[in-house]
Amino acid sequence: MSIRHFRSRFLFTYATLANASLCILFCCLISPFIGVAVCLGMWNPNSQDASTNDSEIDFRYNDIQNTNSQRNTVNGFVRDLESGESLVGVTVYAQDYLIGTVTNRYGFFSLTLKADSVLLLISHIGYTPQLIHANLNEDIQLNILLKPSVMGLEEFEVITDGETDVEILQMSGVSLAISDIKDLPVLAGEVDIFKTLQLLPGVQSGIEGTSGLYVRGGGPDQNLVLLDGIPVYNPNHLFGFLSVFSDDAIKDVSIIKGGFPARYGGRLSSVVELTMKEGDLHQYKGSASAGLIASSFTFEGPIRKGKSSFLVSGRRTYIDILTLPFQLLSDNDDRSGYYFYDVTMKGNYLLSNKDRIYLSFYTSRDRAYEYQVYGSDVVDTSVRDELGWRNLTVTGRWNRVLGSKIFVNTLLGLSLYRSRNQDEERNERGVQHISFLSGITDGIGRIDFEYIPVPSHHLRFGFGTTIHSYHTGAFSERWSGTDVVPFDTLYTPDYLNRAMEVNAYVEDELRLSSMLLINAGVHASSFFVGRHGYHSVQPRVGLRWRLNSNSSLKFSFASMKQYVHLLATTSGISLPLDLWVPATTKVRPQEAIQYGIGLTQKLRNGNYDIAVEGFYKTINNVIAYKDGTHHYSYTPSDNWENRVAVGNGLSYGAELFVHKKRGRITGWIGYSLTKTNRTFADLNNGKSFPYRYDRLHDVSLAVNIQWNESVRLAFTWVYGTGQAVWLPLGQSYGRFHRPIPQYSNNSVRSEVTPIRVYGERNSYRMPEHHRLDIAIHMSRKLKWAQRRLSFGVYNAYYRKNAFAIEVTQRSSDFEEAQYLVFNKITAFPIIPSVNYRLYF
Repeated sequence: MSIRHFRSRFLFTYATLANASLCILFCCLISPFIGVAVCLGMWNPNSQDASTNDSEIDFRYNDIQNTNSQRNTVNGFVRDLESGESLVGVTVYAQDYLIGTVTNRYGFFSLTLKADSVLLLISHIGYTPQLIHANLNEDIQLNILLKPSVMGLEEFEVITDGETDVEILQMSGVSLAISDIKDLPVLAGEVDIFKTLQLLPGVQSGIEGTSGLYVRGGGPDQNLVLLDGIPVYNPNHLFGFLSVFSDDAIKDVSIIKGGFPARYGGRLSSVVELTMKEGDLHQYKGSASAGLIASSFTFEGPIRKGKSSFLVSGRRTYIDILTLPFQLLSDNDDRSGYYFYDVTMKGNYLLSNKDRIYLSFYTSRDRAYEYQVYGSDVVDTSVRDELGWRNLTVTGRWNRVLGSKIFVNTLLGLSLYRSRNQDEERNERGVQHISFLSGITDGIGRIDFEYIPVPSHHLRFGFGTTIHSYHTGAFSERWSGTDVVPFDTLYTPDYLNRAMEVNAYVEDELRLSSMLLINAGVHASSFFVGRHGYHSVQPRVGLRWRLNSNSSLKFSFASMKQYVHLLATTSGISLPLDLWVPATTKVRPQEAIQYGIGLTQKLRNGNYDIAVEGFYKTINNVIAYKDGTHHYSYTPSDNWENRVAVGNGLSYGAELFVHKKRGRITGWIGYSLTKTNRTFADLNNGKSFPYRYDRLHDVSLAVNIQWNESVRLAFTWVYGTGQAVWLPLGQSYGRFHRPIPQYSNNSVRSEVTPIRVYGERNSYRMPEHHRLDIAIHMSRKLKWAQRRLSFGVYNAYYRKNAFAIEVTQRSSDFEEAQYLVFNKITAFPIIPSVNYRLYF
């Protein structure tokens, strides 16, 4: 064994043991406090929510805390009756003991109760509640099937509301139903999960019409986007105007903006978790849709009925196909086009009542190209330009139930992102080829445990490792031909960086009393790059104090660390030139600490949830290009580390969220009051300046209306303060020299280039923006399928929102001097859309 391999194994073993030891030490530190709480009578492991009067609670406490009584466990899975899909977040509630739990992301639940007969209420929004009588003379397993209900729970006698936002511990988190996401109007009629997330308080969009997420003052690289547990690095199509996820293939969407549980790590600002559908276990079915810019299909069904299933979903735009006939009819040979596609596949197999395996696959690609031919008296030249990027994820998972109280998920996966920009110029003298390649590849292994000894005690722990391979910008230039000097140079020979990340975590959710619920945990990680290593211990704490049956107070603290940076070349638009780069010996990992406090109230029998939250977040070691630098470098020694400035950030604010989840009219109102700035020693003379996406006020309204059985209406309205922009104060001129290697080593090209003179960064504001979008969906049942015809209008009252500020120069009529003119560019007028979808 080589010394290098021995060192790698030693570091891996050391980091794993160190992280595990830190987690165990944390448990040892908090255990005395739990013991004191038990002695003082503050905590009972079988305590329950105060959903009834105090005397009844005390009576039931005394009944179930009898240590001499036998306890047994009921566990199992909750699935959709029609499709067999596992259901996430279903409430399983023991009415006799006022104790409940919810299913995890795989539909699993476990509830330990007194050995007696028990009445369980199984409820979930969008499904008909079910009452089950169970005899707990021994541990039993139940596989529960819930029937979908079009009108929700309103026709059912509501015995309990289950876990509303008042009851749950997690703050700054929202789960959205896919049906609501499908109904809301979006640009060009293409259902977009990320654009729906932008309507939530604390989540801002970038440039008008784009789908980027800027959460509580963070950047797009600070969002952990998980697709079936695997990170996706560039979740954008069409240069950021559409997200890459097909709604027909996604089952569950959730976002966490603060108060991060210890099981999540690696990002600073948010966790966006998307779970793919598993595929129908009982029957074959599918859907197909056609819109203005893209078409999609989905097909799913059983491989072996009741035991295994599959799902295949695909989408492709036809912009290039529609424009091709017009280009063929033109008088020249110029060609240009753009297309994107994405493909999702998933299969699963039920090995037994306690074992299930999943295999997921996802890929997407964007490609824009242009081919031009132009001639002169001397030579004819053809030019080909191409931009492109792609994603690939592969996930294998094994779920295993150990005994009646432990759930284990083992994951192996691959995540790949590549981007390329290449230009080729060809004529009789020779060929010049310039290429810029970047990307990142992750190999991931992880195992997670959930242990639920009693309903009021939920322990999670796990560990994992990720092997990273960063392509930090391979910039090359090549000349060939009979009339030029051959030239082939890679300007960035050190573009490939490899690293290893090891992490472990433990978190414990405890109900210390009928009022107090706590989640305490720690996430420990180590990152090895080159011969250097970074180590981190990140404590996390969340508290929920129930004031009464309809309101609760919440507090959270989270320390986060991120070992990857994104060097964006253009703010707000996703381009193939954006670089994912690792923490190195020169550039430290990003760090953040976030505090949060909130009040949650439910009104009108739980139909409305109102949350008011405040947060304060500090961010360290963010990076940006220095003034006068860019992603290209013609000097091999001048890599990206020498072209960046390192700084800090601060974000604080308040948010209001009013959410209606039930009834014919559903939706929400969101409002954010946020202030965000950045400070770099090498930028803006060391002075703090507003972040590019600092917006003081953000308002969003989203409404879905079930007009009748076949017609649904939806509309959204948004308002936001203008974004901060950096505009020039004037202009001067400079001369730029660059070698021309194809002719001689001494030849240079000299160009006069205008140089803009800028004042303080982001000291100007774009105009405020607001917009109304409307959609109507009409469904009809056919003999062999169900049809859905959707019409939408984007920017219904034609608000001319600023997409960018164009800076031009103009000469005075009386003087030769030129002055700068600033013009607002509007990208999106009223845009109608139509979409036709069949379900069969």
